[in-house]
Amino acid sequence: MPLDQRRLPAAHATATLYADVIVPRHIAKAFTYVVPPALAQTLAIGQRVLVPFGPTMLEGAVISLSDQPPMGMKAAYLKEIRSLASGTDDLNLSPARLELSRAIAEYYVAPWGQCLRLVLSKTPAKQASPLRHVATDQGRSVLVSGTCPDHLRPMLSRITRQARGLLSSTLLKARDQTSRETVKALEQLSWVVATASPVVKTTVPKRQTQPITQNGDRAGEADRALLEKIRTEPDRSWTTRVAACVQSNQARKIVLCAPWEDRVSRLADAIQQTHAVGKSAIILAGEIARAEWLGRLLSTLTDLPITIVPTSPASDNRTAKQGTTPSVIVGTRSAVFAPLPSIGLIWVDREEDPAFKEPQEPRYHAREVAWMRAQGEGALVVLASAHPSLESAFDPGAETYAVSPEPARRPSIELVDLNQEPGGTLLSGTLVAAIQEAVARKAGVLLFLNRKGYARTLVCRDCGWMPRCPSCEVTLAYSREAGSLSCRYCGKADALPQSCPICKAARFNTVGDGTERVELDARRLFPQAKIARLDGSRLHRTAAARDLWEGVRLGTWDILIGTQALFQREPFPRRGLVGILHADSGLHVPDFRAAEHTYQLLDKAVSCGQPATEGGRVIVQTRLPSHHAVQAILSADPHRFYDEELAARRLLNYPPACHLAALSASGRNPQEVESAAIEWKSCLEGSLDRRASITLLGPVTAMGRLPKGHHRHQILVKGTDRPLLCRLIQGSVERMEGTYRRGQVKFVVDIDPVEMG
Repeated sequence: MPLDQRRLPAAHATATLYADVIVPRHIAKAFTYVVPPALAQTLAIGQRVLVPFGPTMLEGAVISLSDQPPMGMKAAYLKEIRSLASGTDDLNLSPARLELSRAIAEYYVAPWGQCLRLVLSKTPAKQASPLRHVATDQGRSVLVSGTCPDHLRPMLSRITRQARGLLSSTLLKARDQTSRETVKALEQLSWVVATASPVVKTTVPKRQTQPITQNGDRAGEADRALLEKIRTEPDRSWTTRVAACVQSNQARKIVLCAPWEDRVSRLADAIQQTHAVGKSAIILAGEIARAEWLGRLLSTLTDLPITIVPTSPASDNRTAKQGTTPSVIVGTRSAVFAPLPSIGLIWVDREEDPAFKEPQEPRYHAREVAWMRAQGEGALVVLASAHPSLESAFDPGAETYAVSPEPARRPSIELVDLNQEPGGTLLSGTLVAAIQEAVARKAGVLLFLNRKGYARTLVCRDCGWMPRCPSCEVTLAYSREAGSLSCRYCGKADALPQSCPICKAARFNTVGDGTERVELDARRLFPQAKIARLDGSRLHRTAAARDLWEGVRLGTWDILIGTQALFQREPFPRRGLVGILHADSGLHVPDFRAAEHTYQLLDKAVSCGQPATEGGRVIVQTRLPSHHAVQAILSADPHRFYDEELAARRLLNYPPACHLAALSASGRNPQEVESAAIEWKSCLEGSLDRRASITLLGPVTAMGRLPKGHHRHQILVKGTDRPLLCRLIQGSVERMEGTYRRGQVKFVVDIDPVEMG
């Protein structure tokens, strides 16, 4: 039954009440507590309460009320709710938000307790504060008067000596029955009371929720230059469609396929339409830097107050308390849980961005959660992108609204087949000549290669040995600038080897070019040019990143060299020449989305070129000139890519042709982990109905970030019936966790994984 329909019969209003409470822990089940008489008439589903949980106090949410204890459980063994959570009167969970947490738990096969964390509007309250026993005034009085019974006096004296009381874990650490009975007797006499320890407030980071003033006061000169590129003429068809959706009070989904200039103008229009009917809007961006840029731009375009929320769910949910004033917030994935009043619009910008996927349990995807929330709120979801994911592009429940790029905006695109060039060519003769011409006319050059460092790795010329990360089992990348080898997953860095540890030879070759090598070659070939490199290594240094971006905006650099990090902020200024050095480099990874990711990156790089009418050129170097991702870019025909890619996915039975789950077993003992993974697969196979359209692949050794000394095996589960797939996995996880003790083997479920290679 839906949560908001559970009500206690009026006939039992005076009976002892029992409340099922979910606590924010890795626990799927609810715990039953006795409702104290003081709360019996007022406690409701969705209210947040403090409950004793072992030696601590936890803040949880009431999910049901009953006048009967759970079957088979004696009421005398149940603990009592301590109190309502302080300071949260206006932040109790609405039925819709409580149902959202349950839906996330069901969809992502995650403990409900973990999902509850997402929707709880955090305050500096005692979410997990230790329980203390403190003497009351009455208790102190009986000690002074000498009327305290002898068998209670030692314990009461011990508690009274401390003004803040004593931790329950300290009082009862011996776990003897006598101490427990004594403390319980003191509580019943109201001489001591159990309470949550005060929590020291942490310092709020400087980058907190940032209200942006009206009239775009926070928009800088660079933003104003971008504003000039945005179409201001209204799109009546879009306006009419959005207005109808936000006024319908029914969940709707639109996939908007458009260049960034057209997306931003339609976003501003959608916000104004939503605000006009007294509803709030949530705007999601993959990175906080892009969220801040969007916030500044929208403040100017809409003339409405825009609030930027930070990245942590706890802070996001403090942003806006439930009220009646419509709000507009911009944030990263966790902003989808912000407790805003009457939500009418949830906009997911660049919806294909993998940053929308939460890497930790419950591993939700903000795009899917946005739709879950819209269904509970009767809101419009807009999934916006210049190149939507295949899951969104072929979503049968979504309406597609496409705005084709103007042909006049496109640069001319040329292909260089590296198979016809000398081996080891990084900058072809065609590209070198084009760079010389562009530098001479101050047109600006962008060289794109999506691999930082000097090389992908080293290889011994004599025996073929390659350095690997001992934890993640992947080759280490070579950085000439840092003089080290590093793991792209865990960041572990090693010194360069003087000789091969296998054959002792001291001869190494580099494999796979990186941006550091591009920079060295560019400086050698164009010594007079001003050259800068923008990749993850440079942009992670805050001060250096600011200087680099300022130089980009001012056109300081003749030649810019960068990776996909270029596209994570505001739109990159257009350049006269864009060189894509290895267009096919992203195709050689073990990920069924490799072609999709490659196409999206190539399209972003091409969009950095100036229009052909202004002399803009893009030179695409590749060893796979006939690949459909490359051909779609050359022909400026996205339908060609999507149609061919969808056909390939259907042939191999991968999303969006099916639903996918990645299951992993990890631990320190490699034999035990492998055995657990095999047993897990057997458990799944044993639960399968012969008619079920479920496919199991693996288990195989999995790559990726792991704690030192740990090992992991992975199973892929594919199926067309998502609820069936999730139920199958849920049952198997419960059995496996019951078989292996906690800490021995860890079992992880990732529904709709986005990173496979």
